[in-house]
Amino acid sequence: MLEAIHQWIFGVTAAAMLAAAAQSLMPKGPVWRIGRITGGLVVLLALLAPLLELDEAALARALSEYNLPQAQTEELEAVDAALFQTLIEEETGAYISQQAERLGAACTVAVETRPAEDGYPVPWAVTVTGALTEEQRERLTRRLEADLAIPAERQTYQTEEGT
Repeated sequence: MLEAIHQWIFGVTAAAMLAAAAQSLMPKGPVWRIGRITGGLVVLLALLAPLLELDEAALARALSEYNLPQAQTEELEAVDAALFQTLIEEETGAYISQQAERLGAACTVAVETRPAEDGYPVPWAVTVTGALTEEQRERLTRRLEADLAIPAERQTYQTEEGT
């Protein structure tokens, strides 16, 4: 770290000295003004060089690992995963309820998720409770298969009494 700071200071100093030397050798007038602006830009570039090489993702990881012990990190990741799963279940349930309402049926929906290959939860099975006609069930089943890739085998329909 100290070596990087040393190189940065050396680069800024060298750029400033080079700009000053070039400025002193230029004749007064428009060329001198352009040279002065160019020298200022070179010094500015030398000042900002570390920011241009910055890896934001690595910096964010390093800061989070530095500030949080491993146990806290794992706990936060578990809480985050649980919240994400709950969000997926609730949003999917709301979507299915909307689709049922469009078909003219009022129902409640329970969604079960499972992790996909990438680890993110996806809708796996659904239980729809409400008074749906056979046609409404068939249309909703096809909609869920097409939109959410939940096959008919994993779709359960119940009336209010639980059948």
